[in-house]
Amino acid sequence: MYRYILFDLDGTLTDPKEGICRSVQHALKKSGIDEPDIEKLTPFIGPPLRDSFREFYHMENAQIEKAVADYRERFSEVGWKENIPYAGIDKMLAHCRQHGAVLAVASSKPQEFVEKILKHFGLYKYFDVIVGSEPDGRRSKKEEVVKETLDRLYAKYGKRVPEEERRTQTAMVGDRKFDIEGARSEGVDGIGVSYGYAEKGELARAGADAIAGNVAELEELLLGGNKNNAENQAQIKPVPENSFLKAIYMVTPFAAFLLLYALIDQIVYFLLETLVGISRAELKEMLKTATGEARESAVVIQTFVSAIINAGTVIGLCLVYKSWEPLQWKRPAVLDKSRGICRNLQIAGLGISLSLGLNIFLNDLARLLAPVFLQGEELENFMKRSGYEKATPLLPGILLFVLVTPLLEELIFRWLLLNRISRVFSVRISVIITAVFFGWYHGNLLQGVYAFLMGLVMAALCMSEECVSAPYIFHLSANAVIFLCGFLPIDIQAVISKPYFSVVYIVIGLAFYKFLSKSGINICAKRQ
Repeated sequence: MYRYILFDLDGTLTDPKEGICRSVQHALKKSGIDEPDIEKLTPFIGPPLRDSFREFYHMENAQIEKAVADYRERFSEVGWKENIPYAGIDKMLAHCRQHGAVLAVASSKPQEFVEKILKHFGLYKYFDVIVGSEPDGRRSKKEEVVKETLDRLYAKYGKRVPEEERRTQTAMVGDRKFDIEGARSEGVDGIGVSYGYAEKGELARAGADAIAGNVAELEELLLGGNKNNAENQAQIKPVPENSFLKAIYMVTPFAAFLLLYALIDQIVYFLLETLVGISRAELKEMLKTATGEARESAVVIQTFVSAIINAGTVIGLCLVYKSWEPLQWKRPAVLDKSRGICRNLQIAGLGISLSLGLNIFLNDLARLLAPVFLQGEELENFMKRSGYEKATPLLPGILLFVLVTPLLEELIFRWLLLNRISRVFSVRISVIITAVFFGWYHGNLLQGVYAFLMGLVMAALCMSEECVSAPYIFHLSANAVIFLCGFLPIDIQAVISKPYFSVVYIVIGLAFYKFLSKSGINICAKRQ
């Protein structure tokens, strides 16, 4: 079988005929060319768009750029949805993953649309690397796309495999000659699919190593092709098809987290009592009864101990998961530095506004409901609380609460846990599951509800941005604003915490999120 498999998108994974052809028809009409028969526009499926306008309608550069812009105007609105996966593609991709193959998409379509289409049809979860063209025309040639995809794929999964051996374990799958030519330019096998949009004999003339007539034949070619040396393969744990085994597969990461966390928790508190002479019970009592510097010291100790436990859990989970699949922190992509800074600020603003809004709303709601659940001294103490608590000195608080704790929690909940269950379940289900677990982890009901709601946003950011840097910046910003508010005068705290301000903050946060969702900038990208 092949170890590394690259797939074209249009005509290979999905049938894009209506969306592409009607968008081309729209662009031609705006250029003064009337083409009522979309069947005549099927040659546009597959090759780079600019090349097609040049070849089929003999356009000059300025005309081509206008036609591409007009095409994308319609395609970005409705054309990308006028698409459908070929029957059996989903199962074929799942089988390839289960047999240990690493999958990638190498398409001449703009990166933004490639990702939207894959996510829309639930195929995104199968791919470790996704490469498309850039909106400004860079990386539009298939050879460039294939090269970039292989560079990323080999950098992640083939470092220990000799170059020549990697090439013999790699196949590029596509429905047009451009895909086969891209494969040949990089010295890897080119497998054609005749159910796409190639003309008769096109794939054979291009030098395809094999041609599949349908998805079942393609699966047989990919899984029964050249043999790999098993010891050189990254050990990606197969995803079971059985629903019960899938549930076990999903539960295992959380069970590993709970066991490791409990074990490290016991070890750390044992060492704390042995070396410092403070037991867990004594620390809890200090947090309840101590005031002033004594309480600040107790909070610092507790936060520091929690950071050690989380760090140990991260290391332990990395060791546990090392044999499952490689972990991903960020993906490389071409990005202008100034736009990346803008994206960071957008996500930071989202974290700040939502944390303020949700804190005010949930605290006011808790005060409203407190008389129903609390009585006597407990109710009196709860109602006396006002403003933001200044429980930790400034510098230790910034280090532990603002910088370290969000990093470790993102590594556990988004980098390790979410990254695994999203291989099996849909994005929506994976986001909800990890948010529930994140809320439960925070203990009491009030903090748990807040953590659940923030966890939904952080998990959604992690999945949409394909990295952990985005939720970490969100998390860091949210913790920072809540922590630093504790150092403001009580009068200022009272002003920024007025009940109706919660709506204002949440609306601002939603505006940030809406702006983010429409932006094509990727925070996790790095300049190349």
